[in-house]
Amino acid sequence: MAGMTHLGLVSSLVGGLLVATRSPGLAAPEKFREHLLKFPRSAWWGRVLMSIAAAIAWVVMYRAAIDEWAWARPLIVIAVPVAYWLVVQYGTHFLAMRAVAALLLLIAKQMVDAADSSDLPSRLLVTTLAYVWVVMAIWITIAPHHFRDLMGYAMANNTRCRAVCGLGVGLGLVLLGLGLFVY
Repeated sequence: MAGMTHLGLVSSLVGGLLVATRSPGLAAPEKFREHLLKFPRSAWWGRVLMSIAAAIAWVVMYRAAIDEWAWARPLIVIAVPVAYWLVVQYGTHFLAMRAVAALLLLIAKQMVDAADSSDLPSRLLVTTLAYVWVVMAIWITIAPHHFRDLMGYAMANNTRCRAVCGLGVGLGLVLLGLGLFVY
């Protein structure tokens, strides 16, 4: 991976993430469906994923506060943990879904930034996926119950579960292949 570009790394990581999170649905759809349908209301997953999103946002905001915004660094150090605590204490309804939405936005930003630095036409696959994730994140945040219902429909039986997870694995393999061999 010595000659891998930023877009190659991001594409490979996103592809690997898609393959890793969808493969269990192909191997054991019954168990995968059971866990996935409990996920939207899971307080434990909500806290874990929201803490990851808060940590990433903390680093991004702290690093962005330079020059005329350097005065904001002490505020960021205090405000992000306080905001995380407030969200976990008072925003518990569909916290896991909202944490996923925050992570989708943070990952989409990295995808678009990486694609902007490339001149290859195939970079548009990464850019398009990033913008689809942004729309999904907005939808999940505004109406998590709609997304939960869509998940319930997609995971209604083992055949649908395998089909949806197969699409996710296929897209992940395409991104992985592009990241390793094209970008």
